[in-house]
Amino acid sequence: MDVLHLNPSSTANKAGLDRATVRKLLENDDQVPKLPTIQKLAEALETTELWLLSEQGSQPSIRSSELRAASATLPAGYEMPKDVPVMGTAAGSHLKGAFQLHMDPVDYVRRPPTLIHARNIYSLYVEGESMVPQFSPADLLFINPDKPVRVGDAVVIQVQVSPEGGYEATLGVFLKRNSEWITIQKHNPKAEIQIARSTVLHMHKVLTPNEIYGV
Repeated sequence: MDVLHLNPSSTANKAGLDRATVRKLLENDDQVPKLPTIQKLAEALETTELWLLSEQGSQPSIRSSELRAASATLPAGYEMPKDVPVMGTAAGSHLKGAFQLHMDPVDYVRRPPTLIHARNIYSLYVEGESMVPQFSPADLLFINPDKPVRVGDAVVIQVQVSPEGGYEATLGVFLKRNSEWITIQKHNPKAEIQIARSTVLHMHKVLTPNEIYGV
């Protein structure tokens, strides 16, 4: 994962597994995954089932010299600028306990190498479980306001909930829009939520792991 610049969630996504699978395996040394899971992880991590289980046999290929040479040109994590603002929390539900979106940063996080030249990006932490398994509570999202939004994209919608200036950030999968409503989908439970366009300030694209890690 380190060499491929992946984390447990993005590794699970790449392998087509539940987002929590790799994290649970790392937390429990006694747990041995089933063979189909091992096969998917081996393919995602570009190595073999035998090496994953015993560190015997062929070493991880990592498309060997190419990827290692490429990663050698990237700065270490601690050298990346810590300049991406965290603007609050993207709520799992809309108008039901959703957390307010802060107009000023509450923190800053390090900029991934592939986003070194991206302007205007910001980040949010996921609150709630309505987007599980796509996003889990406390996941850090990177959002790029400059990328166009397409149907099927995960989006953060900034909504004004009061004339006095109360704002919320709502997370969902963009389905459709018309002159009056924007419709997004929640996963847990599965539901379609309509948000009045008159209350929407912005709708921004959530970057996928592939876009963040340059896969």
